[in-house]
Amino acid sequence: EAGRWTCDMRVHLRFEAYNLDALDIALADIAAGRVHLLAYNDHTPSMLETRHGRKPGLSKYADRAGMSLDAFGALVQRIAARADEIPAALDRLGAAARAAGIPIASHDDDSDTLRDAFRARGAHIAEFPIGESVAAHARASGDHVVMGSPNVVRGGSHLGWASAGDMAERGICTILSSDYFYPAMARAACILAGRGVLGWAQAWALVSTNPAQAAGLTDRGTIETGKRADIVLLDPVAQRVVATIVRGRFAHLTAEGSDRLGG
Repeated sequence: EAGRWTCDMRVHLRFEAYNLDALDIALADIAAGRVHLLAYNDHTPSMLETRHGRKPGLSKYADRAGMSLDAFGALVQRIAARADEIPAALDRLGAAARAAGIPIASHDDDSDTLRDAFRARGAHIAEFPIGESVAAHARASGDHVVMGSPNVVRGGSHLGWASAGDMAERGICTILSSDYFYPAMARAACILAGRGVLGWAQAWALVSTNPAQAAGLTDRGTIETGKRADIVLLDPVAQRVVATIVRGRFAHLTAEGSDRLGG
């Protein structure tokens, strides 16, 4: 039951453009208030390149789907045949999200033109834009730019893309996400603050204030009168989380955190 959760759980719907069979389900969930952030995703073109021999690795997708390689390849081809239906479907999704007042993001934008097209559908968050120039274009247009915290922790992208740390220091990246490894968020903020270009408040805003603003969560993201008492306590030396407080109540407390608070 949601009332028993210690954290505020929300749904981030990452809708694959070619998943047209699920469009009506997504629209119904948005209308019912079960979706809190919509993101446009499209990984099918990459699979098609793989299918046509321009990139290796289709088997990994088939394995994830629990299908034979031939069966998965046939599925990709069947889905790709519906490409003409996608623009209208994305327009419907955008209209539904805007009507519901939920924020919209687009993922892996690889050109200014694509970013502009998604912004026209209401997407003012650019998740992992491919190329620093696209990210800079998004920022110049007033969009939030999301990069991964592990990129900062590692000192660069594991895919050879732009450095999230450098982009954050130059004001191009405004949000650092967990990118599937949540401990990296606090660590990334500490690393950036330690590098000396960003102050601590600016570095921490990348994982608190800015994401809250982009997600339309006006009741959190900063510690001030009238907002939720959502607080993260860090060990300043080890740079790790020792306690979290949600709405003024402990949601997580380590032995070290207990010792510090008791002292």
